[in-house]
Amino acid sequence: MLPPMSSIALSELLGAPVLDPEGHTQGRVREVALCPQADPARVCGMIVKTKLGDRLLSPEQLLEIGGKAVRASLSAENWAPFTSAEGMLLLGRDLLDQQIIDVHGRKVVRVNDLDFRQEQVNHPGAEGR
Repeated sequence: MLPPMSSIALSELLGAPVLDPEGHTQGRVREVALCPQADPARVCGMIVKTKLGDRLLSPEQLLEIGGKAVRASLSAENWAPFTSAEGMLLLGRDLLDQQIIDVHGRKVVRVNDLDFRQEQVNHPGAEGR
């Protein structure tokens, strides 16, 4: 696992291979999603392009992010099919290369990339991981 305060850029995640626990490629990260209504500061899932179609990989199904790949705890057939982005902020689509207002500098800036801070989180039932 990565250290508790490591960071990763959105540009590194987009297109990264997603591996199952055995190391077999299940697909590639197409998008990283936030669900602002639930928690505007945490990723609520990754949309992964697989042979089965687009699937939603939840944070609870992630084992590791880093080393140019994402490792999931289950294979793609166990991930929920992705059907709609309603209520989600898709960071690649909605923020990258978009102009936003920097309220501190009071100017318009273009978003080139986003950095995520990774934190170790204990999920219910995650003991022993």
